[in-house]
Amino acid sequence: MPKFTFMSIVSIAIIFITIGLGIPAVKQAKESTKIIFQDFEEEDISFSVTNNVKGSLTGEEAFAGNQSLKYEVETSGDPTIESGSISFKASEKAVDASESNYLIFHIKDTQGSNTLKVSLTDSNGQASNFEWQAVSTEKNKWIQYHVPLDSIRGIDQSSITEIRVGQWNEGIYYIDHVYFTDSLPPTPPASPETNHPSGEYHESVRIELKTKAGKLPIYYTVDGTQPDKTSQQYTRPLTITNDSTITAVTYDPDHDLYSDYSTFEYTILDKKEIIEPSFSPASGTYFNNRSISLATPTEGATIYYTLDGSTPTTAANKYTEPIDVTEDTIIKAIAVKGDYQSEEMTSEYKITNASSPFLKADGKILRNNFGAGEQVTLRGTNAGGWLVMEEWMTPIHSPDQKTTIETLTNRFGSDKAWELINLYQDHYWQESDFDQVKKEGMNVLRLPFTYFEMLNDDGSLKSTAFDRLDWFIKEAEKRELYVILDLHGAPGSQNGKDHSGDTSHPDGGNLYGHEENMQKTLFLWEKVAERYKDREWIAGYDVLNEPEGAHGNEQFEFYDQLYQAIRTIDHNHVIFFEAIWDPQDLPNPEVYIWENIAYSYHFYGWDDTDGFLYQKDFTDSKVRLVNETTNYNVPLLVGEFTLFNNIQSWDYALHVYEEQQWNYTTWTYKVTGLGSSWGLYTGEPPKVDIYQDSENEIREKWSKVGTDTSYVRNDYIADTLRNYADPSARTSDERTLITDFEGLDPKISFKTGDHAKASLDLENRSGGNASVQLVVENDSDMKEQYVSIQADKNVVWNIADKEGTFPKYLVFDVYNGTNDPQTAHITLIDQEGNEASVPTHRDTPALATAWSKVPLLLSSVEGDIDKEAIVEIRIAMEKTGVYNIDNIFIGQSFANELPEPSKEVPEPDEEDPTGEDHGGKDPDGQNPDTNDDDPAPDKNLPNRSDDKPKDKDKKDVNHGKHDPNTNLKEDSKKRLPNTATNVYNYLLIGIVCMLLGGLFYFKFRRRS
Repeated sequence: MPKFTFMSIVSIAIIFITIGLGIPAVKQAKESTKIIFQDFEEEDISFSVTNNVKGSLTGEEAFAGNQSLKYEVETSGDPTIESGSISFKASEKAVDASESNYLIFHIKDTQGSNTLKVSLTDSNGQASNFEWQAVSTEKNKWIQYHVPLDSIRGIDQSSITEIRVGQWNEGIYYIDHVYFTDSLPPTPPASPETNHPSGEYHESVRIELKTKAGKLPIYYTVDGTQPDKTSQQYTRPLTITNDSTITAVTYDPDHDLYSDYSTFEYTILDKKEIIEPSFSPASGTYFNNRSISLATPTEGATIYYTLDGSTPTTAANKYTEPIDVTEDTIIKAIAVKGDYQSEEMTSEYKITNASSPFLKADGKILRNNFGAGEQVTLRGTNAGGWLVMEEWMTPIHSPDQKTTIETLTNRFGSDKAWELINLYQDHYWQESDFDQVKKEGMNVLRLPFTYFEMLNDDGSLKSTAFDRLDWFIKEAEKRELYVILDLHGAPGSQNGKDHSGDTSHPDGGNLYGHEENMQKTLFLWEKVAERYKDREWIAGYDVLNEPEGAHGNEQFEFYDQLYQAIRTIDHNHVIFFEAIWDPQDLPNPEVYIWENIAYSYHFYGWDDTDGFLYQKDFTDSKVRLVNETTNYNVPLLVGEFTLFNNIQSWDYALHVYEEQQWNYTTWTYKVTGLGSSWGLYTGEPPKVDIYQDSENEIREKWSKVGTDTSYVRNDYIADTLRNYADPSARTSDERTLITDFEGLDPKISFKTGDHAKASLDLENRSGGNASVQLVVENDSDMKEQYVSIQADKNVVWNIADKEGTFPKYLVFDVYNGTNDPQTAHITLIDQEGNEASVPTHRDTPALATAWSKVPLLLSSVEGDIDKEAIVEIRIAMEKTGVYNIDNIFIGQSFANELPEPSKEVPEPDEEDPTGEDHGGKDPDGQNPDTNDDDPAPDKNLPNRSDDKPKDKDKKDVNHGKHDPNTNLKEDSKKRLPNTATNVYNYLLIGIVCMLLGGLFYFKFRRRS
């Protein structure tokens, strides 16, 4: 064979081989690996019950096989490892779940939809935290319950021997078929449901099909046949005008799975041959112009309309496209089909060219100028406790408002009773409270009120009905604060709870199904609408707070009555409808043809109040419910919420609310209970005993309920909220960078306590290129477990609060390498050597095996130190272990953005062993390198990495690479170099070899 031919073959072979190497192999679908932990089929299963629990193997119920574990909770309560829980061991030996991603078990809950506590124990006896999980059960139905193993910490997952499960509610639960797996097995989706059950309806019925499976498509037929993915897909509510049988199915295209069929049969009485037209948008005031659409559900019908107020006939304008309205106009319309003509419908439009703060809904957001102007996000709080006293949060000993009024009336007479109540109300909320709300950067107050203030016993309006509301709205308007009027207590009570003011019917109240009380409620809202229909700073009407007394259609039909009653009078204000409790518990607004409305939810994550990971999952679950399960095209108001005591939870949730463009009002402005997470102001005013206290004692106590008199600001929470209510505050707040460890000599030494050592770490950092690693070797003396950060020569840090300004915080990022949350301890040393020590916020610990941010309110530091001349900050951690610390700064809120670094990085010297540029202050307390007129970070400064990770879902709590929800085991695998599985490496090698092969080929070709 000639040399040229041989070398050509070799060269071409090299090219094709390298091309082959460059093309990744087609990955085969990996079957999930299932590792059985327990199937409960043997007779000698090892399980243990705690106090308040019974357990047994039973054949009553089984998901698979013949038996399951029966778990019976005798009395409701928070389950612990001592009470209310059950544990069971593996079938044979310790199970290796180190390569698995999920714990799966099947559970049947006979009580309802509930979350569970779960923990795992390894063969060394180490147990993970017994924590609430995000998944809920379903009543009387076997479900597959899954627990992500990346949420299980502190144990050896290669040797799991025992699983513990806990449930709060009294009742019976069955557990079966427990195993570990690397992927979640597919399950058939939930069947479709409808808002109106099978039955007889007059003239027509409008139905919505939906499924708990979220966004999965629904297919249906109307002739009784079984649908599949080739049938009609459901996209919007259906108007049924004739007898029909609807059969529907949910389809999962990813797994080619169908749900069970759902069948709904409708009989229509008093059928209409033709349905009258509807208008969209409905009557109201609009800015500049508006396009109006007309429609009828009657197929084949033609719509005729007039614009001059005259009666439409078939000789009038024929509707073919939306009507542009540029001036005040009355549209009248009819629908015609053959010999049939519908009723005449009328809609009136007013057009204004004057700018106004008046809000209307525009899709999922609110806009001023009657819905045509700028987007307005409502950010504020509730005026809770003012017009509705609740014993737990206001200075009173009484079960409810109704009892308070009746008891004081019986003791002192009606006039005196209301005189005392007015005394309380005069002091509880004052003009200064509006000023403070405005100072906090908020733009809205949700005002809870009840019928007690407004209606007589016979349902007629009191002469003083609007005294309080008028004053409140007027004062809010002066400060350009919006007001949401919230009916917290309707006649009879819509829920039977103390916050409705009436607990006389504790099981749901006495509103629903009680026609007299329903009519009183309708009448009250008609009077409210008449009085306030033109008030620009009223954001809307929250028609019923937490209407727990009814669900589904019963609740929705009364909502519709309220909507129609208000819209007859007030065409323009937003109407808020509340869910009990989640988005799927409200109907698609298109079913009732509601317009200019908003949906309101109250978000309270009760299962683990101060656990950040739980609260994060809770918040994330609401996003999925809003965006995937329902995705209604209406604005959203989180009308009540608290994130309890963990400031990381507040920061994360508020960030999500902002990202989702949700409106929000915290519960609440002020509460009794010093330091309570429920109030922006908290205190311990003297409580009135309505049964025992004399008139003078009541007067004295209730004259001391003013915010300035008996309450103090809840700084940690208030300042975090302030940075979201007024987003500009995140950068306009006074901030001083202590250090971000950028630009330092890698060999730099740090001063530490005797039980610790520290070094610069270029691998594990919150953001930028470096952090300091602190290794605590012995945790017997907190004073020796620190790393020291020292100010430069002739520089001090001023941590003192200035009069009339918001307080200061020390904020920094910590990577906690231990398996338990840890609190940092801070020691501050002034230039005279005086020192004071204090822990960081106890309820906001450094997260285990993750980066997180921790705060210290500097006004909480007590001791004989000069706060204007701090020269050293020592950061100590509680337990032995490895920690990293980064981005240390002084700010005025946990939510502050990191300030700019100083412009020079000095070299380390003997007197300054850290060698850091701390961004400190001169001895007079001023920032030497900070321009007070321009507080925004300068991105062009040297030694600053402005491309620090800023993942929108994590950046406020976890600034860098370490998300607390990261699967650390999987993440560690990803960081290993592995060119055998790296497509980009293959391609790079292939391209280089192709070039070499080509050169080789042409070289020998020329020689030949």
